[in-house]
Amino acid sequence: MAAAQRGSSRRSSGSAGVDFRTVEPAPLMLLKGPEDYAATRATDRVKEQLRVQHPDLEYTRLDVSSAASGALATLASPSLFGEARLILAEDLAQTSDAFLQEALSYLDEVADDVTLVFRHTGGNRGKKLLDVLAKRAVVVDCSAAKTDADKLDFLRREFRAAGREIQPDAARALVAAAGSSLSDLGGACRQLIRDIDGEVTEEHVDRYHGGRVEATAFKVADAAFEGRGADAVRLYRHAISTGVSPIAVTAALARKGRQIAALVDHRGSPDALASTLGAAPWQLRQAQDTARRWQSARAGAAVEAIARADAEAKGASRTPEYAVEHALAVVAAGVGR
Repeated sequence: MAAAQRGSSRRSSGSAGVDFRTVEPAPLMLLKGPEDYAATRATDRVKEQLRVQHPDLEYTRLDVSSAASGALATLASPSLFGEARLILAEDLAQTSDAFLQEALSYLDEVADDVTLVFRHTGGNRGKKLLDVLAKRAVVVDCSAAKTDADKLDFLRREFRAAGREIQPDAARALVAAAGSSLSDLGGACRQLIRDIDGEVTEEHVDRYHGGRVEATAFKVADAAFEGRGADAVRLYRHAISTGVSPIAVTAALARKGRQIAALVDHRGSPDALASTLGAAPWQLRQAQDTARRWQSARAGAAVEAIARADAEAKGASRTPEYAVEHALAVVAAGVGR
């Protein structure tokens, strides 16, 4: 087992690192990046694989920011009964100089039947150790998903790994509904993969996650800017009755309003505006069709109405629900004039 692991650790993992979904156990491993979901999935996968071959596996989590001197050597020393061991050395970004020296010394003679996994969330702390691990360890990519494009890529990989397919519109809807964190998004993916047979559609996503705060607020905004005033008010009242805050709705309206106002007079690809507005290119491509029905003056008036409603929802009015409804009416009335 140790020999097989040792061979896998010498293989290059590539500049981005190994995918947490497919990683295999190795004597030395590095979970690199701040994304807890990816790190947890990778650790669980390694643990499960080792336990198949070693039911008596000893698993230890070592917080290296407060580890006592000699803790790693003690945990990695030969066991009385020869059990395989898995050690997760956490919080390497906050480690002490003493542990760094101990870890570097350990790398000179890696113990048999020990799988040592380091977790580093970012920064330059422990750079000497990281440089060595980059050459000798299996590096697992735990990069953060910062944009909607990153989340869409994550979602597609989840479905691909499960041998399943999801329609593009369904993928975008799922990111809007459950993309506040990779933990939420990963859980939503697993639920749909488990419960739905065949290709996952936007209807499936709406059935399971349409009531989420993010999805409901964005549906209200879409209806208003498409001129469907009655639908916008109906969706808004339903959202309020299910616990959605008026502020969440004004935030979605403001985001949509900025996109429409920027696109009205924009000549060229909407992709060029994406980074400026902090939106994914696909979001602006969707909004572009709506923007064709708007004029600059009307878009400006809609943005102003939303700003007033947002201020009132945050305390400037005793009736924030009505203030938002009034803004919805103003926005919907501005379409196609």
